[in-house]
Amino acid sequence: MDSSFEPIEKMLSNLSLRHDNYPVRVVLLTRLHMHIQTKLLENRNKMLKDRGLNDTIFNALLTLDACDNQSIQPSELSSALGSSRTNATRVADELQKRGWVERRESDNDRRCLHLHLTDAGYEFLCEILPPQYDSFQAIWGILSSEEQNQLESIYRKLLDHLDTFSQNSPPSSDQE
Repeated sequence: MDSSFEPIEKMLSNLSLRHDNYPVRVVLLTRLHMHIQTKLLENRNKMLKDRGLNDTIFNALLTLDACDNQSIQPSELSSALGSSRTNATRVADELQKRGWVERRESDNDRRCLHLHLTDAGYEFLCEILPPQYDSFQAIWGILSSEEQNQLESIYRKLLDHLDTFSQNSPPSSDQE
């Protein structure tokens, strides 16, 4: 079976023939990473779709479960999901419609609402997590424990560099 990455490799090869100093290796690594990320997301989204979920709803459930008292303010949920407050409200509405969260007034400030994970929401989450863990094991099981550690180390090194790079990025040409 041909690799799903093969067409991209052919394209990169053609580009390297047409452009002087084309950095094939680093472009290939970037595109390979993006391709793998897409495949991982496709796998995860298929599993979620089979359960009537999307990534945002699932991440909202995980976020609620991770919070103290399984409770969060809608604005905090918005930040955790990296989405607008309007979208977080839609997510909260959907979670409430499914019976997975309740909206409650804060004990300290009646103007402040909190989203609380319900028992039904927690039970649903506990039901869908084990198959996801199994899927992750099946995917990453191709790598030995040592290879997984090496990959984690490489990813963390690259992430640290990207974090530093984005904080100290050189000025653009229009700022010079």
